[in-house]
Amino acid sequence: MQEILNFLIEVGKLKKMPRRGFIWLGIKKPETIAQHVFRVAIINWILGRKVRPRLNLEKLIKLGIIHELCEVYTGDMTPYWGLLPKDKKKRIEILKRWIRLPQKIKIKRDREKFKKEKEALARLIKNLEPKLKKEIMNCWLEYESLISKEGRFVKQTDKIETLLQALEYWGSKPNTAVFGWWEEVEDLVDDPILINFLEKVEEFFYEKKEANGELKFLLEIGKLKTMPRTGWVIRGVKNSETIAEHSFLFAISSLILSQRKRLDLEKVLKMSLVYELCEVYAGDTTPYQGLLTNKKKEKILKRWPRFLKEEKEKRFLRDYKTEKKAIEKLTLKLPADFKKEIIDLWDECKRRLTKEGSFVNQVYWLVTYLQALQYFKKDKKFPILAWYEQMREYIEDPILLGLMDEMEKKFLPKRKIKVY
Repeated sequence: MQEILNFLIEVGKLKKMPRRGFIWLGIKKPETIAQHVFRVAIINWILGRKVRPRLNLEKLIKLGIIHELCEVYTGDMTPYWGLLPKDKKKRIEILKRWIRLPQKIKIKRDREKFKKEKEALARLIKNLEPKLKKEIMNCWLEYESLISKEGRFVKQTDKIETLLQALEYWGSKPNTAVFGWWEEVEDLVDDPILINFLEKVEEFFYEKKEANGELKFLLEIGKLKTMPRTGWVIRGVKNSETIAEHSFLFAISSLILSQRKRLDLEKVLKMSLVYELCEVYAGDTTPYQGLLTNKKKEKILKRWPRFLKEEKEKRFLRDYKTEKKAIEKLTLKLPADFKKEIIDLWDECKRRLTKEGSFVNQVYWLVTYLQALQYFKKDKKFPILAWYEQMREYIEDPILLGLMDEMEKKFLPKRKIKVY
């Protein structure tokens, strides 16, 4: 478990690694790698479901979650790395077009990038158990080397998500870097389903037509990239993780930890991706709703709130109804079968109705606890006792209890927890 914990801590660094291309173009607070990966995984699910059984949907989602892990150590190596001038104006002008290089130079650079990223991924996963290590590396190779149909599909959706984000930054204004991303996408994308989706993107941003249900859904969940988690905000954490960033590590953790369980992996991955989608409209609620006042806020946050059984059930039902209405609103324009699947998966997980739902629900809380422990490490005034108490109430799975024990050994040596 120590090796898994160290892996998740390293992967969590992607939550604060901005995407380099958007930095170069002057975007303030650009999306992070984790935020990008979160929506890539969901795009693979939404559009991948249309190509079954031609492609393996579970693998598409898995590749979407794994494909950028190497960047923990390499950073975001764009096709422009090492080629841009220091002068800002010249740099931005170059970035407005897709880079064209002689074939020999392009092959040489691609090989160098591949080598660096492969070495970085091998370093990241080297202490994981052999079976898991092999699976992660093989998934990455399928994506990076385009050696499977699924790998080629995810390579295309990765670029489509970047284009979508660029359009959200700049819109359809002329003479922006969006044009360069369009050139890249048009060179790469050949899957009919993805070509059709790009046509819908073009109609919405350039012809001002109404977005179809799938595009509207993806644009709405993109808001989670910039929505900070309320639990950290009320505790005064600066530059705290966003809901999309948390969802990214939640999905990775669900993938890794479910390997030791007899669970439906596709279902587990989908649950981890849908669990927080309701927060687009419902916001990120906490157990402290209605309890905090300016005078007593600091004192209340030091401990986990305790309620009688009736009050606890009442509060859960209140939040559940609010969140269910939100996810129904979010999925309103999606195809009926897909809408039902999302709502059913969310419901199973929220209420722990199945073994997959129960496990993923617990992973959600454990990943939140890991972040709380990391904030506590930076600031010993962070009220970690409340989280310590909460986990005893929420976590019961033996595997997750083992990981929680490793987390506390690392961040709470000798369990010396003080109430500040």
